[in-house]
Amino acid sequence: MAFTVIAYTLFGLMCVWFVISGVRKLKEIKKSQSLSDLYVDEKAHDEAIKQSGEFELDYFERVRNGEQIQQFLAIAGQPASAMIRSLLCAAGIPSYAENEHINAMYSLNNLSSSSAFAIKVFILVADYDRAYEIVTDFLSKQENAEEKAKEDEEESAIKTAQKAAGAVMTGLFFMPMPDGSESKAMGVTILPKA
Repeated sequence: MAFTVIAYTLFGLMCVWFVISGVRKLKEIKKSQSLSDLYVDEKAHDEAIKQSGEFELDYFERVRNGEQIQQFLAIAGQPASAMIRSLLCAAGIPSYAENEHINAMYSLNNLSSSSAFAIKVFILVADYDRAYEIVTDFLSKQENAEEKAKEDEEESAIKTAQKAAGAVMTGLFFMPMPDGSESKAMGVTILPKA
């Protein structure tokens, strides 16, 4: 009986020692790793914010100089909008989005990718062909990924109902789209060139 108590006590102490030494080791590793530039280099972060603001200003400057604009996309969710607009920005295609910020207040829930209102993305007509190529390439890759996922798992009636409810709630279901509009993956609808 005494041997059992001593053995369990020693085992418990050994476990506590392993936990404490493991925590110390993790703290040492954490201290030795550098943080991301986003958190360390505030000047670079501020410069990136400034450049993104200047990029949107380029859109308005070109409009002010007489270039024609058009609605290019209607997007059902904020994540898709952010990805697509960053792709356009990287390609030097200025854009402007409506209903992006209002969805923070009215979104179905903060964790969902659905928006309360369709996000409208506007571009300059002169940039349409390049923007169309970039967006369709990106969305076709997304569609291929979705198709592969569907092959692995059959879509249930519940998922279909959720998609329909999302379309109704975002307003895309009832929003009249011009002839020639293309519905794509991620709740994106590409409008035809003006």
